[in-house]
Amino acid sequence: MRLYRSIIFTLVLAGCAFLFSGCATSHKTRDVVRTISLDMPTDYRMASYLGFFKPRKSFLLTEIKTDILIANIFQSRCPHCRGLAESLNEIYDLVEKEGLFHKIKFIGLGYGDDFIEVEDFKKRYAIRFPMFADPLADKVKVKNIPAIFILKMTPTGAKVLYEYYGVLPKSKDLMDIMRSELDPAS
Repeated sequence: MRLYRSIIFTLVLAGCAFLFSGCATSHKTRDVVRTISLDMPTDYRMASYLGFFKPRKSFLLTEIKTDILIANIFQSRCPHCRGLAESLNEIYDLVEKEGLFHKIKFIGLGYGDDFIEVEDFKKRYAIRFPMFADPLADKVKVKNIPAIFILKMTPTGAKVLYEYYGVLPKSKDLMDIMRSELDPAS
């Protein structure tokens, strides 16, 4: 009986280690993000949310009209990513409630997901910000999925302020971080 309990305990620990392996958090790992090209959203509301009002095929990440960009790198089949969708929706609601939409924007990137998988994920979790497919998983390099990048958009490029893998800080704490990075004069 002791051997049986010992085996079960070991399996439970191993399972927990596997489950939480994607939950590490790191801060400010890179100074500038490399140039990333994305296809223009077909929905005019999503394109105008990003600051694009004239039709075009694609745009560069650094062309998004905002002070801070929250980029969610996810996979539609990832259980951690599904759980994170609710947290991102909560933060999105806080940004909307505080009237910071012109200063803080959100995007999602389906790492290894095609257009249909991304749209299904967006619909299933009622995500209201633009999401893009990256079927070849070659747009960004990440350590784990999900990954959240908080980027400060500057004239010289997008600077990484924070990089999170797995669990995000509480919504209030994340809003405090973003508020502290906003230029009070803008």
